Amino acid sequence: MIVSTPGIVMHATKYGDTSLIVKIFTQQQGNQSFIIKNAFRKNNRFAASYFSPLAEMDISYDDHSRSSLKYLKDIAPRRPSTLYYDPVKSSILLFYNEILYKLLMDAGEDEVLFRFLQEEIAKVHDAKDNMAELPLRFLLRLSMVMGYYPEDNFSGENPFFSLQECLFQPFFVEGAGILSEQQSRYLHQLLNQEEPVQVSRGVRTALLKSLVAYFQIHNEQIRKIDSLEILSTVLH
Repeated sequence: MIVSTPGIVMHATKYGDTSLIVKIFTQQQGNQSFIIKNAFRKNNRFAASYFSPLAEMDISYDDHSRSSLKYLKDIAPRRPSTLYYDPVKSSILLFYNEILYKLLMDAGEDEVLFRFLQEEIAKVHDAKDNMAELPLRFLLRLSMVMGYYPEDNFSGENPFFSLQECLFQPFFVEGAGILSEQQSRYLHQLLNQEEPVQVSRGVRTALLKSLVAYFQIHNEQIRKIDSLEILSTVLH
């Protein structure tokens, strides 16, 4: 059976000297793995450059094979690859990709999740300014999809956010996964307003790292996120 579906590249690994193994999250069948032979050969219509992190494409493949590795019959990229020359946007997408790849390692068909990823990728492509806040808002929206969106009970009596309990609480305990008052207030603002929040780079970077820790607490698949330090460096 020939399957034709939109897909989003999750991971690409070099196989041998000339080939790639590519994992693509498809709209119709969830994660699928493909072997791309001669991907580094000149003029190959399935060139390695097409399979950048979170690249969107329409693909077709034969689903009849019993092998876990399938062969692509056709691909049509949905966006130009020029974005990947933008150091800020490319760093954001690399960060998204690392989180999503680890989180969705064995994801099956999920129309809601697929549409969500399309929307989030589009936001990076279309962004003109205020890009430093994109990763934080992405993680918060992703937490809603995954089922552990923070409870916004922030108040004068509950000024500290607990990463473990997913809500704000009255007291701060050093080393117990409780955010500082500055980080907690910033989180509360992100949960309540769409316009950019004016905070120092230090507070924003600290909250980004705390939100990654939040995902690590609630997902055993996510451990170290290597792209986090790079992202923190390029965002202003």
